[in-house]
Amino acid sequence: MKLLHTSDWHVGKAIRGHSRADEHRAVLAEIATIAADESVDLIAVAGDLYETAAPSAESEAIVTRALLDLADVAPVVAVSGNHDNARRLEAITPLMALGRITMATRPRSPADGGRVVIAAESGQEADIALLPFVSQRAIVRSVELMSQAGFENAQTYADRLQRVMAALCADFGPDRVNIIVAHAFVHGGDAGGGERAAHLADEYGVSAVDFPATAAYVALGHLHRPQQMLGATAIHYCGSPLALDFGEREQHKQVNVVELAPGLPAKVRAVPLTKGRPLITVIGSVADLRSRVDGGWDPGDAWIRVRITEPSRTGLADEVRDLLGSGVVDIRVEAVDLRDRVSAKPRAGRSPRELFADYLEESNVADPKLEARFAQLLDDVG
Repeated sequence: MKLLHTSDWHVGKAIRGHSRADEHRAVLAEIATIAADESVDLIAVAGDLYETAAPSAESEAIVTRALLDLADVAPVVAVSGNHDNARRLEAITPLMALGRITMATRPRSPADGGRVVIAAESGQEADIALLPFVSQRAIVRSVELMSQAGFENAQTYADRLQRVMAALCADFGPDRVNIIVAHAFVHGGDAGGGERAAHLADEYGVSAVDFPATAAYVALGHLHRPQQMLGATAIHYCGSPLALDFGEREQHKQVNVVELAPGLPAKVRAVPLTKGRPLITVIGSVADLRSRVDGGWDPGDAWIRVRITEPSRTGLADEVRDLLGSGVVDIRVEAVDLRDRVSAKPRAGRSPRELFADYLEESNVADPKLEARFAQLLDDVG
């Protein structure tokens, strides 16, 4: 049996206010193409389909289209993540089921949908345990949250989630391919850079040893950096399909294609994704940037974060955008240590123009036009 593992789509995620809807359409279509080219038997989507619990109509259309495209290739199993609105997804679960899409939005017992069995065309069956993201308030009672110390609540959360996991995976048999699809933070995992920091704390952590050796593969979502966790079986985060913020700019994005057979180790292969726009950071003065462009450097379709190493002035941001194009999404003048710039001159007896000039110097602003406008304002107020 061959499985495709993807997660953390975060559809609706913008970058500094710029929509990435076209990128999401492209990369999700790329994943469907990979699934078809690889002739996979099963597709796992391990949570965080959306960026927000209140997605736009456009975001919902993108996710629905992507799930249906994947289901045209093979049955899809998905769990909700911490960014998703579990109740909203649960409301359309019956419709998804009509399209070969199984969606789990809250922990359930194996008999109540927490485990599903899906057969490949070869006849080989996969026994799949589904564990969507579980918030602390859903598993640690309010009286405990109020009365226990933070580390005690963290241990309570981990203990109870381990018991949920054990119940879901009980009686995994030797004649099926046993799979876990979960959205969770596993201790020791490396964050990608675009995750919600509050849900990477110890209070939401579980241990890799909680995943049983009877599972052939654990398809994880939550961390955006692709990585394998050390445990009794193959435990993998496949990561997000796009670099979701500049902290992820140097990561190689991928899906995992996994070959599975009862009683044999999983064969995990990363398949790269190429449709996301690169994220780059450029540093220098405007003259430096102009020299690079004149020398033939072309940022292409990248999203660009710019760090300017010269004093600020009126119109600087417009100059940068004119030079580097519409991909510029963030411009900042490099911070300076104001303690080294504070004027030692006494303020008493000095004119407003002199004091304003000192302020501009201390703020790393060199703009004669701004000084002239300040002088005009003084003259106007008399």
